[in-house]
Amino acid sequence: MRFYFVDRITELNPGKNIFGFKNVSMSEPYFSTHFPSFPVLPGVIIIESMAQLAGLLIELSPEGGNNKKKAILSIVDRVKFKKIVRPGDKLEMKAELTVLDDEGARADVFSSVSNELVAQTKLTFALLEVPKQFQDLIEKERQALLLALTSK
Repeated sequence: MRFYFVDRITELNPGKNIFGFKNVSMSEPYFSTHFPSFPVLPGVIIIESMAQLAGLLIELSPEGGNNKKKAILSIVDRVKFKKIVRPGDKLEMKAELTVLDDEGARADVFSSVSNELVAQTKLTFALLEVPKQFQDLIEKERQALLLALTSK
């Protein structure tokens, strides 16, 4: 099973930045235990949401290797959480590429709710070679995801 924590991409500038959001719903399974009487979106889900958005930006950037490489999160650095996120919130995210070469990439990522900063961090990704027999499959999956996240 796959879990996607990005509901929509609102702007994509390959090689530069990406904007998107996640709608936070009470029906998400982690709210039954985090915390039942005062549900709060776990910080790890916020980080994963930002990492998925940044990873897609890297893979869609010309230097990212396209279907021959996969962006794999390797370092989460200097995470700062400023506010909590609750059901009903719209978690808006932005990732800006700061480094992108053959070996890897780094992005500054930010998330906010109602224009108030929720979290920020620096994410580093390794760019791993996709075996030849999986390259077409990975590219089809990536394009289908991109279509789903950008269609209105």
